[in-house]
Order: sequence, then C-alpha cells, then structure tokens
Amino acid sequence: MARKRVTVEQAIKDALSDNDKGKPCSAISLMFSKGMGQEEIHTKQLGGEPQDASQLAQFFVSRATGFAQDLPGISNFKLLFFYGSNEPQASQPFTVVEGELTAGGDIPYSKHEPTPTGLLGQLMKHNETLMSMATDMVKGLTLSSLQREQEQRKEVMDAQMIVRDVIFNMKKEAHEARMAELAFQRETAERQMIGRALPSVLSQLTGRDITTQAHADTELIEALATKVTPDQIKQLMAMGVIPQEVGAIVIARFAKAVENQKQEAAALRSLPPETSEAT
Repeated sequence: MARKRVTVEQAIKDALSDNDKGKPCSAISLMFSKGMGQEEIHTKQLGGEPQDASQLAQFFVSRATGFAQDLPGISNFKLLFFYGSNEPQASQPFTVVEGELTAGGDIPYSKHEPTPTGLLGQLMKHNETLMSMATDMVKGLTLSSLQREQEQRKEVMDAQMIVRDVIFNMKKEAHEARMAELAFQRETAERQMIGRALPSVLSQLTGRDITTQAHADTELIEALATKVTPDQIKQLMAMGVIPQEVGAIVIARFAKAVENQKQEAAALRSLPPETSEAT
C-alpha cells in the first residue's frame, strides 16, 4: 500500500501539535528555493493563541502560488517551523507549477499518474532536474576555468618579475664593470703623466738636469709618431730634405712607437681594476 502524501495542511497541523520540541510552535516561515540559496517570502508569528491549521495552510499556499504565478517550470518552496528559537526545528517542502500547488496535495501532478496530466508533470520535473544539473556543471566548469586562468596569470606575472630583476641586475653589473674600467684607465693615465713629468719636477727641485738623453729621445719619438705619418716622411725623402737611410730609420722608429702605444692601450683594457685585486 502506497504511503499517503503529506499535505501542507497536515504538515502545519503536525507542527502545531508537536510536543517533543519542549515549546509550542512560535512561528512559520515560507521560503522560496532558488539555486543554492533561499529567499524568505513571509514569516508569520503565531503567539500563544490557538491556530487553525486549515487557515494557515490556505494562507501559505496562497502566498506561494501568487509568488510563483509568472515563474516558468516548477517552483520549490519550504515551510520552516520555529519553536521559540531563531533556528527552525522542522520543515516541509512543496512545489508549485505555473501558480498551482503540486506536491503535498491531492492532484495528479503530485502522483505522476500514467495520464497525460501526470506525464506532463513528470516531464516538467525531469526537465527541471536536467537543467539544474546542466547549470551546476556549467558553473563548476566556469569556476574551474577562472581559477586556472588566475593561477596562470599569477605565474606569468611572477616570471616577468624574475626576468625583470635578472635584466636589471645584469645591466647594473655591466655598468659597474664599465665604470671600474674607466676609473682604472684614468688612474693609469694619471700615473703615466706623473711619471713623464717627474724628471722635470725633480730637475726643478734639485737644480740639476736629471733627465736622461734616452728618456728625452723616447718622449720625442713618441710625440712625433702620433703627429707625423710615414707618407709625410717619404715626401721629405723625395724632396731630399731627409736622406734615404735616415728616413727609413725614422719610419721604423715611428712604426715601433705606434705599435708600442697600441699594445699598451690594449694591455690597459684587459687588466682588471685595482679594487678587484684588493678583494
């Protein structure tokens, strides 16, 4: 024998006569279920006066059917029963289709009888279940996709920060190395200038000429080598100003002086700065 379906009126009558909660039923709330949440439609405070379950059932059913009259498909409602506290201690769900009560009443929709009317109710319930499942699946996939996209964006931003820091450090190290090289070249040039000027300074301090002839000749050759080209010497040789044998010696000396200057400059560029040697 099939169990008799509990109507809205019977559920309210049972809640009003329930003595197991310690206190009488103090309030009834009508809730509309939408998605994962609920919306309160109406809450009725009962007080201490005797209540008519039939009138209460008619009142809440009327509020539910009026709320769902323009909603498509099946609308799910729930009655919450309170017993002197802020938390409900009992509930009763029921459904409404196009403004008409279905579950909890003695009509074909609630029984899904093998009739065109029952088939319609069953198909509507089936379609609603499928749409709910599809909606939940789409929500889950969308949320998962958004989470993956957020994680990928964070990884890209972290990688960009790392690359930026590496490039900045490389440029900083290259700049520091270049500045150290320039400082070393400047200090070396200053030492060379002091070395060249030292004989003259000593001569002035001592009152004697301490500059050697070889040093003076070398300074003269290096100075001329940077100013006079081999073609100019050859022109002087052709004019008879300089003998051929002397001109050949001068060209060789000038070439050697220029080569020495190039080697010295290359050596200065390849040597590390003094600060790196100290460390």
